[in-house]
Amino acid sequence: MKRLIALVLSMLMVLCLLAGCGKDESDPNAPGVNKDGLNSHETASGPINPLTGEAVSEDKSDLRPYCVMINNHPDARPAVGLSQASIIYEALAEGGITRMMAVFNDVDGVTVGSLRSARPYYISMAQAYDAIYIHAGGSEQAYSDIKSLGIDNMDGVRGSRAGEASSYYRDKTRLSQGKNVEHTLFADGSKLAAFASKNYDLKHASDYDTTYGLHFAEDAVSQCTGGSATDFTVPYGYYKTNFKYDTDKKCYNAYISGSEYIDGGNNSSIDLANVIVLNIPTKTIDSYGRQAMELTGSGTGYFFTGGQYVEINWTRADRADNFHYTLKDGTALNLSVGKTWISIAPLDSTDGIAFN
Repeated sequence: MKRLIALVLSMLMVLCLLAGCGKDESDPNAPGVNKDGLNSHETASGPINPLTGEAVSEDKSDLRPYCVMINNHPDARPAVGLSQASIIYEALAEGGITRMMAVFNDVDGVTVGSLRSARPYYISMAQAYDAIYIHAGGSEQAYSDIKSLGIDNMDGVRGSRAGEASSYYRDKTRLSQGKNVEHTLFADGSKLAAFASKNYDLKHASDYDTTYGLHFAEDAVSQCTGGSATDFTVPYGYYKTNFKYDTDKKCYNAYISGSEYIDGGNNSSIDLANVIVLNIPTKTIDSYGRQAMELTGSGTGYFFTGGQYVEINWTRADRADNFHYTLKDGTALNLSVGKTWISIAPLDSTDGIAFN
């Protein structure tokens, strides 16, 4: 009898292991990922993250996102937190080096850094999302814009409100490695979120377009009539970012100086369903090398997904408006479900995109 009971218990244990004991081990926030852990770009029928189109268990589209300034100096790499961002912007800063702005639908529980200072055109990008803006210092014009435009922000340099500057910290490991101090500032996302909840309205106004002007579709690649684009380079002058398409993962990964951008917090790749390149003229405005660019009005660009590309147009009525992307015939552009990298590049003053 004991042998029979033991046999039955053993069989039940095996069945539980095979079936997971009825427990769903999949991430409820990422049902658009197939059994191999790869993004299948499937659209969701229920609530979504409006920045990525990915299904989520609870509709939080009325909550304002966070836009975080990320250092991209060689001594600051790898950045931390990028793999958890929904959208990543890259644009020129002074010295010919680019700077990033990562858009998160929530920063609670996320470590981000190293942090960098504000610039007026990044503030304009953040306004497109009605976002809470996270930065560490800024140009005098950026500070003037933050004040005059009423930008809800957190500053790791001049922030003096209770809990503001204390949300930031210096990374001891990077300091011990002899990194310059400006490349060592990080922020605790949980503290950022706690500060924001005490000081700002976390929800959009009731009439705000919570789609951010973005449209998602499973067959977004069908719009890409320009041809193959599995390996291409976006120039910012002498500085360039390379994108390569991984056919197994069905995503793009970004590279700089031959090395892939990774998230230094978890050593993971930053897998991109979409790459958008906006052709934005850029000019140097002072002896320090600070840049200026016009991010309202209209212009041209490129859209990449599924290893293919198409030329696009963009429009934006004013700083409070979203960016709106269309095909050349005026049809609204569809994005694949997943993360998006947006390159703001002065293509007209460079050799343009290089298809490798």
